[in-house]
Amino acid sequence: MQRAPQQNSALGADVHRLLARLDKVKSNGPGRWLACCPAHDDRSPSLAIRETEDGTILVKCFTGCPTADVLAAVGMEMHELFPSRESDTFRASKRSGERWVPRDVLAAVAREALVVLIAAETVHAGKPLVREDLDRLARAAGRLRGAAKEVGCNV
Repeated sequence: MQRAPQQNSALGADVHRLLARLDKVKSNGPGRWLACCPAHDDRSPSLAIRETEDGTILVKCFTGCPTADVLAAVGMEMHELFPSRESDTFRASKRSGERWVPRDVLAAVAREALVVLIAAETVHAGKPLVREDLDRLARAAGRLRGAAKEVGCNV
């Protein structure tokens, strides 16, 4: 049984904490791994793990196991896939009159949409969201609504 080394991270999300709990972990490139899925009887790796530039951990079982089931099988929760941040500050705009750097806005919207997607996947699988996940989902919804309002959409 091959396991990845364990490391501690001050950011909250720690990919090595997840990898240490999986079997047959193989590196699949920088920030990418394959492993056996702990949510089903997996003999050859069907679980893809990826660490994004901001430290978010993406988990995909190619046989269809929901992310919540994968995490439950290793004793982890959804919020552990996301790095904690002190603030959501972005780089200053380079163009006169521009309030935000478009790339930063899209990155923030994509991050919040991923939170919503994972929560929806969890609920669809019939699993309850823990209080911390509900709080994070509410924060994501607020941020997405705020972004829409800033560009003139009233949602």
